Amino acid sequence: MGKSLTETPLLQIRNLSVAFNGAEPVTRGVTFDLFKGTTTALLGESGSGKSITSSAIMGLLPKGGEVVEGTVTHLPSGQCWIAPNGVNQAPLGQGLSMVFQDPMSSLNPSMRVGLQVTEVLMLHQERSKSESRIRVEHLFEEVELPDPALTFNKYPHELSGGQKQRIMLAIALAAEPEVLIADEPTTALDVTVQQSILALLKKLQVQRGLAILFITHDLDVVRDIADTVLVLKDGGIVEQGPIWKVFLHPEHPYTSALLEAQARPQRIFKAPEKEAYIQVQGVSKSFPVSRNLFGQVTDAFSAVRQVNTTIYRGERVGLVGESGSGKSTLGRLILGLTAASAGSIMLDGQPVLSDDRKSMKRTRRLAQLVFQDPYSALNPHMRIGTALEEVLMHLGNKRLMAKKRAIALLEEVGLSAEDAKRYPQSFSGGQRQRIVIARALAMEPEFLVLDESVAALDVQIQRSILDLLATIGDERQLTFLFISHDLGVVQSFCNRLLVMQHGQLVETGDTSEIMNNPQHPYTQELLSSRAGKRSLEALENNA
Repeated sequence: MGKSLTETPLLQIRNLSVAFNGAEPVTRGVTFDLFKGTTTALLGESGSGKSITSSAIMGLLPKGGEVVEGTVTHLPSGQCWIAPNGVNQAPLGQGLSMVFQDPMSSLNPSMRVGLQVTEVLMLHQERSKSESRIRVEHLFEEVELPDPALTFNKYPHELSGGQKQRIMLAIALAAEPEVLIADEPTTALDVTVQQSILALLKKLQVQRGLAILFITHDLDVVRDIADTVLVLKDGGIVEQGPIWKVFLHPEHPYTSALLEAQARPQRIFKAPEKEAYIQVQGVSKSFPVSRNLFGQVTDAFSAVRQVNTTIYRGERVGLVGESGSGKSTLGRLILGLTAASAGSIMLDGQPVLSDDRKSMKRTRRLAQLVFQDPYSALNPHMRIGTALEEVLMHLGNKRLMAKKRAIALLEEVGLSAEDAKRYPQSFSGGQRQRIVIARALAMEPEFLVLDESVAALDVQIQRSILDLLATIGDERQLTFLFISHDLGVVQSFCNRLLVMQHGQLVETGDTSEIMNNPQHPYTQELLSSRAGKRSLEALENNA
């Protein structure tokens, strides 16, 4: 590991600089090599220039963007792929491929997945339709999809997140690439699915001799898959080298800060008293799958099955499990956003009844939800000060008081009074998450449900948001339910864990006890699938 299979680079990137509409470059002097059979990780925070760099190499810069300096050269052929003045010879679909973060937004929802791969083969490889069909099934087998012939005729919504990402890999491999660029391909996946995709990438790399440029902000994933690391900050590379050298002996302060943020220290808080705040008793939730001609349900999917649990006042409880385990559904049931099919839920001694207006008014007052994607939760046409004032006036505040209170909320979450005049699109992802937290706090709640609320954030921003939540939680004496597939996050923030599989709670207990001594086989599988297990010390010794 860490050494290329050939001394000559496959792809040479030299002094690459990108600017938009003639302004100052957003990336400057980016220089590195990609070698056959190795993985290079491009690491950095949002806005550091990772995606712009990869888009420039692909010749897919957004409108207004152009390479103003530098080159991308394929050394075996001597061909210059990318150069200033609009030179773009990048062989997309013929030796160069990319896998994106969100496969659902990249796949056509109205087209069978097999035909989407067939289209690539017919367009770029000039194969006949019958030849393409056979090749697609071979590709599906190569990316380890179950029953390739059956999968061929499925639509994207009929596949799991991991299966959709495998389809995207099949599309990428259809181009017979030498270079594969993977832009955050595992960020939205659960730990077990994430590990299977990483293992598949390594297998394909060995079989095909691929040069992989892997873009991510997840240091654990970098640790498991990378041979070489490039650390990008403010559009320039501040450090690069073998994975063991960069991670064990960082030279740049920014790299050290990233690694320190990834450590996620346990946040200590006063142990809560054993006063039951949320009581879930025998709760189940089923969704109809099919009905007969008379509208009667003939088949149903059980999302949550006979869940019993108690959350005590002041606790920080983590709810973990894979996609489809029922985590988010249970959170919505507790908040009354979804009606339970059976069982009861009590919030501070009173029932949560989703069809009762009085009960819902009380529940909205005591409990609030913070979503994963803050941008979709904010009105892009409304200034954030106005968005906060709207909530406060709904609670009975006069306009002048609402304005003052909105500014106080922004300052409480680490923003400024001037920020009240800005629109959501002018903020970073971390700042937008602070805004939606402020909006939730406007209701003066006692209980917050955080549904994957830091999953898409970089490690340093993630850590700052968790620190903010911990501080606000202590000051306001809040109770938290933290829904996540990131075991490192819940370990650092939560005092107790609930582990969910197939709609059932399979293990509950103190966080440290479960993390160190899991009892249920599923919990053991989750923990064994965590990224970042590769020993850097062993890599250093073998270098």
